[in-house]
Amino acid sequence: MDPSSQQKRNSTAETMRTLGGLSTVGLTFVFAVMIGAGAGYMLMTYAGLGSWVFFLGFILGVVAGVLNLYRTAKRFLK
Repeated sequence: MDPSSQQKRNSTAETMRTLGGLSTVGLTFVFAVMIGAGAGYMLMTYAGLGSWVFFLGFILGVVAGVLNLYRTAKRFLK
């Protein structure tokens, strides 16, 4: 195997690893919002709390998603 072929293979592997890591960002953001909103909905429905609990859970989910996005971006920018 010549050196240029090995270098191209390493470059492709590194690109795929980076794309795999970045693709998880969208999923973690969506799941964080879903978990926050779901917890708020459960508290609103089963604990008899007001609808403000749903919105609070949604906002907390968005904040958690943004924090995950920030941490991932910080890791990839190193």
